[in-house]
Amino acid sequence: MQKTAVKNLVVQELKKIVGNDFVSTTPADLYIYAQDMTQAEPSWPDIVVMPKSVEEVQAIIRLANKEKIPVTPYIAGGNIGGLTIPLKGGISLDLKRMDRIIEVNETDMYAVIEPGVTFGHIKACLDMHHPDLVYTYAFSPPSTSIMANALVQGLDDLSFRYGAASHWVSGLEVVLPTGEMVRIGSCAVSDTWQAFVPFPELAGLFLGWQGATGVITKMAVSLWPRPKYTTQVTYLFMDFESADKYLRAISRTRIPDDVTVGTSVWQRVEQQAGEHVKVSTYPAQAITPGEPELAVNAAISGNTINEINARVEVIEEVVREELKDIKNKLIKAGASNGRKVVLPTQMLGVLSSGGGLTWVGTYGPMSKWLETAKRGCALQDKHGFTRTLYTRVMNEGHFVAVRWLLPFDKGDPDMVKRIQALYADQLEMILDMGFIPYKTPVWAIRKLEEKADPNWVKLHRRVKEMLDPNNIMNPGRWGAPQE
Repeated sequence: MQKTAVKNLVVQELKKIVGNDFVSTTPADLYIYAQDMTQAEPSWPDIVVMPKSVEEVQAIIRLANKEKIPVTPYIAGGNIGGLTIPLKGGISLDLKRMDRIIEVNETDMYAVIEPGVTFGHIKACLDMHHPDLVYTYAFSPPSTSIMANALVQGLDDLSFRYGAASHWVSGLEVVLPTGEMVRIGSCAVSDTWQAFVPFPELAGLFLGWQGATGVITKMAVSLWPRPKYTTQVTYLFMDFESADKYLRAISRTRIPDDVTVGTSVWQRVEQQAGEHVKVSTYPAQAITPGEPELAVNAAISGNTINEINARVEVIEEVVREELKDIKNKLIKAGASNGRKVVLPTQMLGVLSSGGGLTWVGTYGPMSKWLETAKRGCALQDKHGFTRTLYTRVMNEGHFVAVRWLLPFDKGDPDMVKRIQALYADQLEMILDMGFIPYKTPVWAIRKLEEKADPNWVKLHRRVKEMLDPNNIMNPGRWGAPQE
């Protein structure tokens, strides 16, 4: 009875903060926040709250900290890591009502946004009001939060040039777990949000932490000049070794905006899904005799047609002169004006048959890409899944993103067990190769902690304890205290 009375009191206090319409304890509402597309076990919140302002967020956090109630920040719940499933119950803090684009600075090329601003929102705003600027697009639906993608260090179509999305953040407004609000970067001392430097870079206390150290209520992200001309160059490769040589060579040219790699059989599955054909990655769809193993796409932009042609010629010359020994292992699929954007929304034909989507996504060294990619695909062969390798070259080849994306039937217990077994094997393999999971799910965090320097683990826990002494912010994830 006492627990119920306290809970009811908290609900009434939350309604005073945000209004009756934006607090819910009904099972139908809580169900949405208890799970996601992955194989992660459901875990229910007790309360869902939807604030509209930073002041409301502060009041909610102060109340939660006083009552020692867990808080899990949430926007769309579309991540592939179970990151917004409330492991300890408590409050699901749904931030999607905070959806303002507060400022677009044309000269300094940044936008200040709230959590609920999506890739679709920023594109529409820039197309209409700032046509000379662009942001980027992620490998995710247009409803994805820009802020969430940056906070979990995601990748986008400009990651070849600039790295992970967290690298493009230039200012933060954060509500700490105790309710104080702090700004980080130039915005802390002025009305501009152009950079973190030359201050001590405190942004690292929040970027990548999955909401375990505070609630980001405003963020500045870099914008870029809109390219006048774009094209895409695609080569198909008969084996992994040839693709690896090409990736290393093309990265050194510094020509592309984006370089992506996909197994040909997976691109075939994607295309079928985009046409709403019911397909599956299990049992495995095998590569057909004579079919290329991999496709590598390079997106290129320029200010003039002549510049575009010159950039394409550089790539073609690299192939002619530096890759002579593999000329019988590659096929040029041609260059096409404009970029073809393949998004997970085009896989609805797959998802409609089971609703599940998961991956092991990793960042790691370019030097280990070949062995890692081959070993990961071999594990898919072993467990009977279609090869679904996807790679993005990051920061001009300084590191790469490697992942194996799998749609699956969440209602099939045997399928879930097979997914779990595959990903357990792949996680062991990628850690052995020096790759680190991103959008890291809890089970992978625990594995990382087992392998990490114990002092690294202690430092994370000290940071978490310093900022969140009552362990209310998304507890159980990064920096989780020993239980």
